[in-house]
Amino acid sequence: MEKQIMDILNAGIGLFQSGKEGLDKAKTQLETTYNELVSKGALDNTEDSVKIRQSVDKILTDIKEFSSVAGKNYDETRSKIVENYNKIAEEIKAKMPEGKIESVKAKINEVAESIKKTGAAKA
Repeated sequence: MEKQIMDILNAGIGLFQSGKEGLDKAKTQLETTYNELVSKGALDNTEDSVKIRQSVDKILTDIKEFSSVAGKNYDETRSKIVENYNKIAEEIKAKMPEGKIESVKAKINEVAESIKKTGAAKA
């Protein structure tokens, strides 16, 4: 019985190693083929290829500019929210009974966190 268990274990290990070697070999071949295609594409300077490269460069530049503007607007908006939060917190302290202040702060913090998550997801 022990020999059968060991045989099954060894067969499993052999199968795993064969599969791993096959995957490694396929990965190497895929990387080689990809690099060959990249090299061939880089050598192609036809008018269509140049136009495609220029279009892709413009799109990438536009995305970078949009990202930086969106990030700047997010920071400005966040600053205004923090400023307004502080004003509201001061007004609450002045106008509300002591026991209710904590519940209102908790609600404001909840809203602020929701805004942060939304802003972070867009950034």
